[in-house]
Amino acid sequence: MAAFDPGAGGTLKSTTLEGIAMEAALLLQNAERAAQAATPEAFPNNIAVSFFTGDNVIQVQAALPLSADFSNDGKVTFSAVDYLGTPFTTDGDLKATTLPQAVLELFQRLQNTEKSQPDAGDKVQLSYATETNIATINAEFPITFSVATDGTISVSANPYLA
Repeated sequence: MAAFDPGAGGTLKSTTLEGIAMEAALLLQNAERAAQAATPEAFPNNIAVSFFTGDNVIQVQAALPLSADFSNDGKVTFSAVDYLGTPFTTDGDLKATTLPQAVLELFQRLQNTEKSQPDAGDKVQLSYATETNIATINAEFPITFSVATDGTISVSANPYLA
């Protein structure tokens, strides 16, 4: 389990890296749907989150608008564009200040953690295309479904990282 401190006052609440990435992706998808309901032609589908009960996996596919810049020491920096303007607060380990930035940061952290743990597999692929200013995320990782006594279905990200 890759522990993650969401802080006390932020929008996101999960305490594992896998869980908080899933949470952020779902929040962004829901924010897109709400924006599309109000103005369908103004907001594309930049993120899709799918749950598969047979395989117990979540799939996240995203194509987020991207801005690239240079830091004072010449490093290239990437940031997801806040194309929705959804209210978002952050605290704890997360540095992003917008929901699209949080999704990009969290999936980049997942990918970096995977690369440092060879047994984790390659469950997250992320690429930056500076020609089109798009960050692409393709991820599939394990989840668990549970059913409460009242019939409520819960989904939790299974920790696969140390």
